Amino acid sequence: MDGFILKKLLSNVVHLVPAAFLLLLVALIFMRWAPRLSRIVLFAVTCSLLALSSAPVSNAIVATLEDRYAVVQELPGDTALILVLGSGHHYLPERPANSVLMPVALARLSEGVRLWKTRPGVYLMLSGAKFRSEISHAQAMANMAHTLDVSTSQIILADETRDTAEEIATAREWMINNAGANKRLIVVSSAMHLSRAALMLNDERFAYTMAPTDFRTLDAPWYRFSSQHLMDVDAAVHEYVGKLWHRLSQ
Repeated sequence: MDGFILKKLLSNVVHLVPAAFLLLLVALIFMRWAPRLSRIVLFAVTCSLLALSSAPVSNAIVATLEDRYAVVQELPGDTALILVLGSGHHYLPERPANSVLMPVALARLSEGVRLWKTRPGVYLMLSGAKFRSEISHAQAMANMAHTLDVSTSQIILADETRDTAEEIATAREWMINNAGANKRLIVVSSAMHLSRAALMLNDERFAYTMAPTDFRTLDAPWYRFSSQHLMDVDAAVHEYVGKLWHRLSQ
């Protein structure tokens, strides 16, 4: 089996919400044989899901990842390439470019374009393969970038990359082959995701800066429970597992 597919299949097992529901199902199944233990599991999992659905708990967990890098207000003068990490899209020909991209991808692209406009001479690398779409994710982002007045000549399509490791590897190759000495790579991605991406750049010979966007922490009262907070914690757990996977695979 393709290592990429295997990795994606295993990632489904370690997501917070599916794992919690799996525990609840197991507790219900074993209620007949171990009623006391099953009730404890049901109570603990339910309380945990409720707590993680509140803003203070969710924000505390998410902030451990989001607060690691400051927002880049303007590109450094030595920047050669802006890499926008991919996320997701759903292509239909009749949809406008902004509606094709998923919200996370749109946030990442918008930040990449904002930074590019502070120094329009640098290149903008947009990444992401086709997967099951008619066009690649990189092309979907490029279509949106064109509507934001990014010159076609300044866009590089990394349209065969399937994950963060391949995106970083493609940008690394471009930097080595095309950027001069003492040039910098800017990596744009969701704030939670950047610390995992940085692990793949720690041994590089060129300078790099992480540019966060798509922040998830919300200023909401503790009593307003929301599935969005739970999804944010789930995303944070996914990032921590991804970092562990990267370290173990080295």
